[in-house]
Amino acid sequence: MPAGFTRYEGTKLGFEIALAPGWIEASSDPGSGATGAVLFDLTGGSGVGGSRVTAATLAGRSAKRVAGRFTGLGAVTAIEAYVMLESGRAWTIALVGPPDAVDHSQDDFEKMASTFSLVGARPAPAPRAAVSLPAPGFTELDPIKGPVVINFFATWCVECRTEMPLIAKRADSSQGRFSLLGVECCGDNRSAVPGFLNGLGVQSDFRLLAYDDDGHVARVYGLLGPPTTFFLDKDHVLQNLVIGPLTASTLDAGIRAAAG
Repeated sequence: MPAGFTRYEGTKLGFEIALAPGWIEASSDPGSGATGAVLFDLTGGSGVGGSRVTAATLAGRSAKRVAGRFTGLGAVTAIEAYVMLESGRAWTIALVGPPDAVDHSQDDFEKMASTFSLVGARPAPAPRAAVSLPAPGFTELDPIKGPVVINFFATWCVECRTEMPLIAKRADSSQGRFSLLGVECCGDNRSAVPGFLNGLGVQSDFRLLAYDDDGHVARVYGLLGPPTTFFLDKDHVLQNLVIGPLTASTLDAGIRAAAG
């Protein structure tokens, strides 16, 4: 550690970082996205103004190198930091103090950062769904060949009742060009599902069903709630998604995207 600096124990970074499906972390603005959230925490809510951000590595992993100023305790404070985002987690190492002291200690800080390693790190969480990337697999999805429309629903979901006949009719007229997989989710009662589908007249169309009792599938797909529909191509790469109720036009657009 550079001379004159002490280890700071006043805060503990320990929050999970998640982005909505299809979104990516901003690559150039350190004040935005997940990196911005980390810097906001490091600076006590001030954020880093007039900062510079460059590509770097930390513990052998891709990271961002951020340098800038913020106001802390009524004084201008300098910060030099590495921020690494990996599988929804943030790792940081930072040098914070008076600007002159930080500038003087940059070489020592770089030497210290080069020795940083992750010890006892948890295994990376399962990948989350993102447009243009392979969709996370699960037991009911993996054996299906060709394009797939995954519809997350719940029997208590009013909007699901409106859209499910629309999806079912489109699946029936598709002549097998895609498979329709319904995923019962969100604390629903699976025993109510057959009666729910029969009441809507879509039992035969939703013959491929998954029961997400423990919420695992909803988590890896970043589900905000039902109804949500994911459109996968023949290689099960996510090509489109609709959060909320489908319309005829959004359904057709999703199917076209999955068909390539």
